[in-house]
Amino acid sequence: MRPRHLLFFPVIAVLTMFSLTKPGLANEGLGLDAKIGTMGIGGELSAQLFPNTRLRGGFNFLTWSFDSTISDIDYDFETEFSSIPVILDLHPFGGSFFLSGGLYFNNNSVGVEGFLGPEDFPAAYQAFDFLVDYVSVSGDVEFMPVAPYVGLGWRTNSGESGWGFGLELGVLYQGAPDITNLRVNAPVDVNDVEAVQQFLAEQEAEIEDELSWFEFYPVASLMFTYHF
Repeated sequence: MRPRHLLFFPVIAVLTMFSLTKPGLANEGLGLDAKIGTMGIGGELSAQLFPNTRLRGGFNFLTWSFDSTISDIDYDFETEFSSIPVILDLHPFGGSFFLSGGLYFNNNSVGVEGFLGPEDFPAAYQAFDFLVDYVSVSGDVEFMPVAPYVGLGWRTNSGESGWGFGLELGVLYQGAPDITNLRVNAPVDVNDVEAVQQFLAEQEAEIEDELSWFEFYPVASLMFTYHF
């Protein structure tokens, strides 16, 4: 896991500086957002840079799990999303509608664990007694540390003070899934055996293919906002 959460503090510092130094910003509204959606729960601070243009930054966090069967092996996937978005919103018509573009400092990952028996293991090792008990395959899937984002949205209190809500839809390109540290966990270490390494290479390719939909990850968020 990469400690990207440390970037949250300079983002907040920059936004606060704009809110305190830009003339007339108080009339335009420093914004606080609470969000929930496909990136999890999160919060953001936003400030106007230019007319009809806002910069926002914050954090998102989400954990969830799902199962899948790959090559007759049952896998559990534990997804942990942790990211810091830095997004520029452009209101092209000066109203509630906006277009967005920016970057996510990305700490998203997926833990992998597969459970298998002797019938699933390379044939050369089926004869060993310890394989009567299940052994497992485990590893981690990671993505690009900096991921570009594009989207669009709508918020009710653009350019106004007070409470509002909004909706944001977009796509996060976080690159093809990259599995690391894939290994067999068993009573004895067999990971240096050639047949096991071939088995792991095959599983790595199939797991990455199974998770390929994470490459272009859909972003949908409901926002509750307050502008000062």
